[in-house]
This record gives sequence, C-alpha cells and structure tokens, in this order.
Amino acid sequence: MKCKFTICFFGFVIFLAYLVTWSGCINIDNPVVQPVDYRSLAKFVNLKSGATIKVNVDGVDKVSSLSSGEASSYLDLPAGSRVFVFAAGDTLRRSLDSEKKYTVFYVGKGLDSVLFAAERNTFDEPYPSGKALVRFLNLSPNLGAAKVIINFAGKDSTFSNVGFKAGTPYLEISSFPVKYTVISGTDTLIKAWDSGISSAGRYSVVVYGLRTDLQKKFFKED
Repeated sequence: MKCKFTICFFGFVIFLAYLVTWSGCINIDNPVVQPVDYRSLAKFVNLKSGATIKVNVDGVDKVSSLSSGEASSYLDLPAGSRVFVFAAGDTLRRSLDSEKKYTVFYVGKGLDSVLFAAERNTFDEPYPSGKALVRFLNLSPNLGAAKVIINFAGKDSTFSNVGFKAGTPYLEISSFPVKYTVISGTDTLIKAWDSGISSAGRYSVVVYGLRTDLQKKFFKED
C-alpha cells in the first residue's frame, strides 16, 4: 500500500512540474488577451435635393462636404453603437454589425431621414464572376408604395408595394441592359429607364426626390 502511495505521490509531483514548465511559455509581459477590434465599412450618399451635408461619427468629422446625389468613399468605422450627426440637422444612434458593409443614404425627412442599407459581409465574395447583383431602393419620401418592373434578358421581374426605404432583393444578372419601370397608383412615373449598368459588379439602383420631380441613379458597391 505504501508503495502505491509513493508512486501516486511522485506522479502528482511530475504532473505539477509539467504544469509549471508549460506556464513559463505564457507571455508574462502581456498576460491579458487583447480584445478584437471589430470593424465595419460604410459609405454615405446624400439624396437630399439642393443640400450639401457633412457627416460626423462619434464626435469626429468623417465627411466634410457631400453634394446632393453624390457618394463618399467607404470609411472604416468601429462596429457597435455609433452616433451619427448630419450637418443638415439630423442626429441618430445606430449599431453597426461587425465585418459588414453598408451604404448610408441620407434622404432628409426628419426622423425618417436615413437608411442604413446593408450590402454584404466584408469577407464574402462581392458578386459571382461575370455577373451583376442589382437591387432597387425606393428613397422618395412621398412616392408611396410603388410597383417596380425590372427588365433584363428579355424578361420582366415585377415587385409590388415597394414602400419608402424598402426595396427588392439583389437580382443576379448576366445580360444587359437593365431597365426599370416605376408605377405609383395609376401613374407610370418612370418607363423602361436604362439604368446604365453594363458590367459585372454589385449595385443599388435608387429613386429619390419628390414624386413630382423623381430622380433616379445607380451606385456601385463592388
């Protein structure tokens, strides 16, 4: 019995020595695991007619001047809850998902003035080889729910009741051109408009401005 106890005791001592030896491999100068700095990418688009805006994020000016209809480059921002201030007077707090790309559309309609349109994860492939991914967004504050007909490859894809700050899913397109018809009620406001998209990539096609002076444009994401 004493022999067994001696063997167990020495085994325990050897095990402790093993732990102490391996603990010496820890970096004692920096023993705390550093937090991961999660990031997001966002660009800003000004769709407020006749206005130039600035964009401030968490008290830091990020975009100094953005004319109506123009887009900034993509900015590297910390993920999580951020405070966005637009020089036109709108302030809001929004949480950005980690490793996500956004286009932030400023429309200029009080509390409903901004759409954070998520695009994709930053680690995903942006689009299939040789093809375009295209979505439509209704950013006209008084257009109402619209019927959108998208024509490509000789066929129509129809989406009904596309409301303000809403849109279609990305459509995979390999044949150009891509044409849009927008109908509100009984009025055809845009008829067979050629969006100008003619090559592979990822795009958002938007209508904006007031119903009586509806504007249209596409923005390339990738």
